Amino acid sequence: MVLLFGLIALLIGVLTYLSVALYFAELFTRSKRSRVQGTPEDLGIRFQNVQFLTADRMTLTGWFQESPGARATIIVIHDREGNRADSLQGLLHLQADYVRQGFNVFSFDLRGRGESAGQRDHLGATEQVDVQAAIAYVRRRTSRLPIVLHGFGFGAALALQTAPGALDIAGVIADSPIASMRDLLRYRHQRIPHTMFRLTCFLSRRIFGGDTKALTPIDVIGRLDAPVLFIHAESDDVVPESHTLNLCAASLNPRHETWMLHDFRGHCRYYVEHPKEYLSRCQQFVEQIVPARFLAPVEVQLNTRTIQAG
Repeated sequence: MVLLFGLIALLIGVLTYLSVALYFAELFTRSKRSRVQGTPEDLGIRFQNVQFLTADRMTLTGWFQESPGARATIIVIHDREGNRADSLQGLLHLQADYVRQGFNVFSFDLRGRGESAGQRDHLGATEQVDVQAAIAYVRRRTSRLPIVLHGFGFGAALALQTAPGALDIAGVIADSPIASMRDLLRYRHQRIPHTMFRLTCFLSRRIFGGDTKALTPIDVIGRLDAPVLFIHAESDDVVPESHTLNLCAASLNPRHETWMLHDFRGHCRYYVEHPKEYLSRCQQFVEQIVPARFLAPVEVQLNTRTIQAG
């Protein structure tokens, strides 16, 4: 009887341990979907609603904003819990600013976010496919026009991870990028015992498709020939500044630039609080890598036609 009770207690303990790990695995991969509020039309910007397919047949939704005579197209990639119109990071206004400066802008919702299909956050494993599909769409639409990726947090990490294998990427603006998703999760869940954390990562991948090892820009940054502008706040409460510092240390590319925001607190919020300085710095970087053209004044018109692309 003592042995039987001992086995039952052991079984209960194992099941409880697995249940807790499964809870955290579901938490890690839970999609933080938020509503897309506003459109470029609200800011007087011409745009088109776009739906396009990824390589694994996921339907994503976005906006293409055209600037006549544009010399480049900027793809805006939102953060992990945001969408293409994230008001906390000012993405809608940033896109309008880029269009007024003479750039095409393409923004879209990653799977499981905004208005795109999908139910899970895959921790970057499949979201990389989303970015690849966005680049392919822009390349088809704008021919050989240079492409600049501008990502925020999770989106910045996706841009850095995807850029080395993509054509026509003139440069990357990485605002508060993640160097390793697994390291970030370990940092944000320090109270989880190490063995349980490892089990949680295993269950995240096997049950929910969230591979904690898939998003590791730190491993590929050395192969990225295109210049990068790293931006990071000295006191980032979501992604520690050490992620950007480690990325910079791992790369020997002399064309990479680092803009550390000293005495500033917050995650991907510098544009919201200092829009002119932020835009000026980003524009300066883009103009270094994409030669400017003469742009004749053109009256901006509104267009909300929907395009579907396979």
